[in-house]
Amino acid sequence: MFSRARALKISLPLLTVAIVSACLVVVTRPYVRYDGIFEDVSAWGAFFNVFGVAYAIVAGFLLVTVLNRYSALSQTIEDELNAVESVRDFLVYFGEDQHAPAQALRTALARYIKTVANAEWQEMADPAIPCNSDTSEELYEIMRCTGNIRVADDRNLSILSAVITSSADLAKMRTRRIALANERLPPRLRMLLIFMSVALTLAFLALGVRSLGVHVFMTAALSVSVYLIYWVIEDLDHPFYGIWNIDRTPLDELIKRFESETSDASPVAAQQAHGESTLKRGQVCS
Repeated sequence: MFSRARALKISLPLLTVAIVSACLVVVTRPYVRYDGIFEDVSAWGAFFNVFGVAYAIVAGFLLVTVLNRYSALSQTIEDELNAVESVRDFLVYFGEDQHAPAQALRTALARYIKTVANAEWQEMADPAIPCNSDTSEELYEIMRCTGNIRVADDRNLSILSAVITSSADLAKMRTRRIALANERLPPRLRMLLIFMSVALTLAFLALGVRSLGVHVFMTAALSVSVYLIYWVIEDLDHPFYGIWNIDRTPLDELIKRFESETSDASPVAAQQAHGESTLKRGQVCS
C-alpha cells in the first residue's frame, strides 16, 4: 500500500510532464502547422501505425525483460534468507555436547546477514560499482564453523549433512543474487527506447488536429504514458533504489530475530557457565 509521500513522488513528475507537454502544444502549434496538413492525415496515420507497433514491441520487450529479472532477483533473495533460516533451524537438533560450535555457527550466520544488509546491499544499489560474487569472508566463516561440528552417531551425521547442504545452497543463492544485481539493460536498447519515445512525442506535437483542446489532451496523455513506461523500466532495471524497489523488510526482520535469539541465549549461556564453575569448585573442595 502506497504512502502519501510515495504517491506524491509518483504523481508530481507525471503532472509536470503533462503540463510541460500541454504548454509545448500551445507554443509550437502555430509554427508546425502548414498548408495541406489536414490532407496528410493518411500519411500521418501510416507513420503512427508502423512506428507505434515498433515502439510497442520495443517497450514491451524491455518491460518484460526487466520485470522477469526483478522477479528472479526478489525470489533469489527470499531463497537466500530461507537457506539462512534452514541452517539456523537445523542447529536446534544438536545436543548439548555441540552447543559451543552450534552457537559459533549461529553467530557466523548473524554476521553474514548483517554484512548483506549493511555492505552488500549498498554495493548492489550503486550501478557504478559491480558487486564481487566471489565467496565472502562471512561465508568462509560459516564453512569453518560447520567443519568444527563433530558428530558421534548417525543422527547427528544426518543433521550435519542437512546443514552442509543448506550452506551450499546459501552460497549458490548469494552468487545468483549478485549476478542478477549486476545485470543492466544494454545501453543501445536504452538509447533506442529514448529515441523512439522522443520521436513519437514530437510527431504528436506536429499532428494536424483542428481542436486545440483535443490536441493538448492527446499529446499530454501520450507524454505521460511514454514517461511512465520509461520510468518503470528504469526503476525495475535498478531494483535497489527508486519507487519500485526490492523490499528489504524480510532481511531486517531476520536480523532482529537473530539479535533477539542472541540476547535470549546470553543469560542461558551465563547460567550454564556459572553452573559449570560451581561444579568445578565443588569438585576441588571435595
